[in-house]
Amino acid sequence: MSEYNDNNGFSEQTPPENRRPDYTYKWNGSEYNSSNRRHSGRGFAIIAVIVIIIGVLVVSTVIGYAETRPATETSAVSESVKPDKAADNGSGAEIRNDVGKKTDVSVPDFTPDAAGQKEETDLTVIYEKASKSCCTVYTTPKSGSGYILGSGFVIDSDGGYIATNHHVIEKAKSIKVVFYDGTEYAAELVGSDETTDLAVLRVDAKDLVKLPIGSSDDIKVGERVMAIGTPYSDEFAGTLTVGYISGIARNVKITNSYGKVNKVMTLIQTDCAINPGNSGGPLIDMTGRVIGINSLKIASEEYEGMGFAIPITSATEIFKKLIAGEEVGDSSIATATPRIGITVYTLEYGFESFRITPRCEYPEGLLIGAIEADSSAYAAGLEVFDILIEFNGDKITSTSDLSSALSKCKVGQEVTMKVFRFNRTLTSGKETSITFKLGASD
Repeated sequence: MSEYNDNNGFSEQTPPENRRPDYTYKWNGSEYNSSNRRHSGRGFAIIAVIVIIIGVLVVSTVIGYAETRPATETSAVSESVKPDKAADNGSGAEIRNDVGKKTDVSVPDFTPDAAGQKEETDLTVIYEKASKSCCTVYTTPKSGSGYILGSGFVIDSDGGYIATNHHVIEKAKSIKVVFYDGTEYAAELVGSDETTDLAVLRVDAKDLVKLPIGSSDDIKVGERVMAIGTPYSDEFAGTLTVGYISGIARNVKITNSYGKVNKVMTLIQTDCAINPGNSGGPLIDMTGRVIGINSLKIASEEYEGMGFAIPITSATEIFKKLIAGEEVGDSSIATATPRIGITVYTLEYGFESFRITPRCEYPEGLLIGAIEADSSAYAAGLEVFDILIEFNGDKITSTSDLSSALSKCKVGQEVTMKVFRFNRTLTSGKETSITFKLGASD
């Protein structure tokens, strides 16, 4: 019968108890033929007697022939079978001398064949060409010691432009690039965009080799691709990994250290090994053209082979804006969660926490308890203990009101906040409007 075992998850064939199979192997022939043995003894005895009689007759005939043949014939026969004393030494080599050297045989030539030219694979050819355009990016942080390591590749040989990731050069005090042949250049940051995680560097160099740009619009799942970069350490500069396109237009949620989603990126998924240090390196198709920029991987013990790259077709539009000094704005690569850069409280809780006792009338809203110093709102004149009463035309009385109003906006969008501001003695106040551009969530 067929039985399913939940423990191992496969079908197991189990014969009924106390039932032998319909067939049995007989490994001993005597056991198989035991029923016929009693009838075979008499026949065997008759055959044995006949064989003995024939043997006696043959021996008698040979002896009689030997006694009646001439002496000269006997001598000749005896000489032909007489063993050679020189050959009786336990060796078979002398016996072969009787045969003589063969003259009608072609002896094969067993000389080792000369080593043929090693055949180059398509991956080898592509790597040899593409690796000339790739480099390791070193950045020295503004604070602390050591360096941060990433990857990059040449996108324009005439201008000396090199592409990499924003997070590779973020907060860098100095940048240098080293090509895989050891050539080293100091690099300047042309421009970078945090939302799309793209950056462009420039080096003063001649004879750079541009990596051919492909298209990420017509790629398909299952196409073979390769990644080049410097994972973990510069000792592994120029590492090649090979895999396939695992997915297209994957919407990957990027979270901050608190687990909050700060942006959603539309990326190419690949099973090429993408490790720390590969960031900014190229994802290349089998025509030798770059189709993506390796950016991140899902790092977890529960996942394996889930790397992601920024589509090159969308990235080149960002490169153009960065080189021209233009604002990036909206893109198909990433949608960031907009950020005001403030901390708000309900009025009752905020007044109690900060020991504020208003001595005048004030409107409903949220109390601003803190403002990030690098935010656009702070630069526009927003102050701590202002009461937020309206955001971009929407009335604000709770945190859910503010979240709803903010969800309608985009990063870089110009917005207007209306606030109520107390005087120093909290005896009066007035409404004021502040206009600024929204930043992106960290």
